Amino acid sequence: MSRFVARKKVESLPRLPLRGTIDLTYRCANDCRHCWLRLPPGAPERAAELTAEEIRRIAAEARALGCREWAISGGEPLLRPDFLEIFEALTERAVWYTLNTNGGLITPAIARLLRRPGTLLVALYGATAAVHDAVTRNPGSFEALTRGVACLREAGTPFTVQVVPMRTNFPEYGAMVRLAGSWSRSWRIGATWLYLSASGDAVKDREIAAERLSPAEVVGLDPARGGGPEGSFDADCAAAAAPDAGLYAACLAGRRDFHVDPYGGLSFCSFVKDPALRVDLRTTPLAEAWEDRLPALAAAAAPSPAYREGCGACELRSDCKWCPVFAWLEHRDPSVQIDSLCEIARETRRARTTWAAGHRRRYRIAGLAVDVESDLPITDGTFAPKFAAFRAPADGGPADVVLSHHFALPDLEGRDLGREVYRRAPWAVYRRDRSWIYLMLAPGPDDREVRRVMVFDDGHTRGRIFHPSEEAFRAGGLDSLALLASDQLVLARTLPAFGGLFVHAAGVAVDGRGLVFAGASGAGKSTLVGLLGDRAEVLCDDRVALRRGEGGWRVHGTWNHGDDPRVSPGSAPVAAVFFPRQARVNRIDRLPGTRDVLAGFLPRLVRPLTTADWLERALDLAGEIVREVPFYELSFDRGGAVAGVLDEFLAGEARP
Repeated sequence: MSRFVARKKVESLPRLPLRGTIDLTYRCANDCRHCWLRLPPGAPERAAELTAEEIRRIAAEARALGCREWAISGGEPLLRPDFLEIFEALTERAVWYTLNTNGGLITPAIARLLRRPGTLLVALYGATAAVHDAVTRNPGSFEALTRGVACLREAGTPFTVQVVPMRTNFPEYGAMVRLAGSWSRSWRIGATWLYLSASGDAVKDREIAAERLSPAEVVGLDPARGGGPEGSFDADCAAAAAPDAGLYAACLAGRRDFHVDPYGGLSFCSFVKDPALRVDLRTTPLAEAWEDRLPALAAAAAPSPAYREGCGACELRSDCKWCPVFAWLEHRDPSVQIDSLCEIARETRRARTTWAAGHRRRYRIAGLAVDVESDLPITDGTFAPKFAAFRAPADGGPADVVLSHHFALPDLEGRDLGREVYRRAPWAVYRRDRSWIYLMLAPGPDDREVRRVMVFDDGHTRGRIFHPSEEAFRAGGLDSLALLASDQLVLARTLPAFGGLFVHAAGVAVDGRGLVFAGASGAGKSTLVGLLGDRAEVLCDDRVALRRGEGGWRVHGTWNHGDDPRVSPGSAPVAAVFFPRQARVNRIDRLPGTRDVLAGFLPRLVRPLTTADWLERALDLAGEIVREVPFYELSFDRGGAVAGVLDEFLAGEARP
């Protein structure tokens, strides 16, 4: 590959503002009990709000820097009489938008405009007018919401109902979910923990605190914080757990988004309300604010001794929502712990421990820890018996690979999946930002049905797999941890990042030395394994992993066997790789010439859905294996004498 490609290692991606979030106003006709931002419709702050022309200028500056997506919120953004003009300015050249609204001001014209590609979130505060209006303290708000929803449905505009649970409406939570499902195919839970007010008003803070749910209720509602797997909450916020240069340093590291408040104040997060952490875009160009002023905020608040001894050292930190921005809202001090979040963190840890016992299994293959997680309970009968030998205790540190199973397909209508990089039935693969999106499609060219969706991170080490039903999982006896025809589609894609390759080969260990018989189906791999009898430990007769270890290349067993069901999680240093050839004689011949050997080895690699980045890394690793491991042609007949030939070969080799 190096003959044709000049490769430069990029340590980090350019810091581009790819996504903007903007609050058009904090004014709202509703006066929700839990709202931390609300101003009345006629508040004098209206005069200080950005004009439509100022927003158009900011959008143009952001677009010039790389911004391609906007999230629009408030207050109630539709309260502005110039909303249509502003929406057009923000979205006319964007690839995606997100809009948060209470739905009460949606008209047929607005509903039609919102059909362009984006995510529309409509808030629901109660299943009945009595409860919904008790939350909003605005009589008629539920009726206005239902009219807005009717406009959206009439226009054919996709939308997601955002169910917002709190103390006042919690008795109706189940009914709210059912109502949301009757309105739209898509619904989600809003914030389950309520932050205190931006203004710091003591009366308002007491109102919000009174609406907070108990820790058990929060964890029960929000699986990403409680019953679900670690690492599933917002990565940028989680990163704030370990600041080095300042409390906000981790918040800003690698940031690709920004927030603009109604008055032109720019910051790195929509929850930032400390005036010292905002840059005035009325006097500062966006490029200067993004490139110079925002990064300087990393050191705006040094970790205090109280933080270092408290939240910064807490063993529950990975289970906690605490961040310095929330601490500022709670105490006007970014270093102080938040007692209610401490209680939720303890409940989260307890719930996760309970959840993991029934919903997570760890396996070890090629030296990698693979965690399988599922929304449904995993039992001893869920996966085929061949996986039993690869089970591993879950207390050996974090997993190298995590596969999470969900049993409803996401709504992809109108979604920007990114750039298509592969299409061959039944798969289509897309690249969006740092994610890989796999769609399993129906076989017919005119059938657009999606059968499965997989979303992986950049390195294919974290994957969420969405299935159309629970039926296969509940039936059990599954032959793949990924619930695919074979796990090689996933693991062969992942392994090069860990210095290894999956090979279409049989592998055995003889006296601590690994022998690899590489060949396609019908080459005689399983036959050779059978002829060796009890002389060898069978690692696998059809698929093995070759991975570099401290002492060189090792062959690892896998569960993807052929005719011989014997498999082992064991490994051995590779003594030789053989290309088997059925013949009338039994002999071993050294294969000279690296180029010819590589040409023979490459077709024996197990290929996932091949993309350029995988192919380049795989070619590099294959070249290293060919240069460092001896390759031989193995001629053999079915009489069994080949076992003696291999014994003689090993006797002449230096032992490890």
